[in-house]
Amino acid sequence: MNDKTVTPADKKSTLHPRNPHSGRYDLDALAKALPALAAYLFVNEHGLKTIDFTDNEAVKALNKAILKQQYGISDWDIPKGFLCPPIPGRADYIHYIADVLAEGNGGVVPTGNNVKVLDVGVGANCIYPLIGHKSYGWSFVGSEVDYVAAGSARKIVEANNLGGAIDIRTQSSYEHIFSGIIKPGERFDITMCNPPFHASAKEVNASAQRKWKNLQQDKGAELNFGAAVIPNYGARAANPVF
Repeated sequence: MNDKTVTPADKKSTLHPRNPHSGRYDLDALAKALPALAAYLFVNEHGLKTIDFTDNEAVKALNKAILKQQYGISDWDIPKGFLCPPIPGRADYIHYIADVLAEGNGGVVPTGNNVKVLDVGVGANCIYPLIGHKSYGWSFVGSEVDYVAAGSARKIVEANNLGGAIDIRTQSSYEHIFSGIIKPGERFDITMCNPPFHASAKEVNASAQRKWKNLQQDKGAELNFGAAVIPNYGARAANPVF
């Protein structure tokens, strides 16, 4: 089952011990990886280089730079109105899944494309398959009920030549999760799902208002991180990267 071995985490901290995103971002290194990020960098009142996390394009550029520098993803984008994920937290999810898999593998995290993961609701950003494959070599099937999101995920996969490792499948029925996605005889080592964060658009807007208040910004219910309301699945949204 293993192409190589990785020792699982023995202790927990704010971020998983194997998560490469602990500490402050090295923005100079990220801007070197993605020169377009440099246009969004500035020095704040504390003398620290940062970006404006209320700026949609700045947050997206940061994500692009992280994915390119850390994971070798050179072509990544999302349609307007879809989730721009905080990468450190998404990486944590993957590393803890690796620890769960290790529990059934003699305490060793299994790696390589023989490890098959089903990501239910892969999203337009395709973030979990990207991080999971680049971190551990796993192969992924990503299912998605939203045709625009599925198309975006496929475009990311194709643009980065990852078709042999990541397969995006569209679920045609809101009433089913696995039916029509898992093929006869197909087996997965683990299934994962990052479910909707809010039950309605109203909850999304309320969350956005709280966020802007915490940032001392007066922007009402404006969403800098994107959100998509999917019938019967609530609204998907998340906090920006801090």
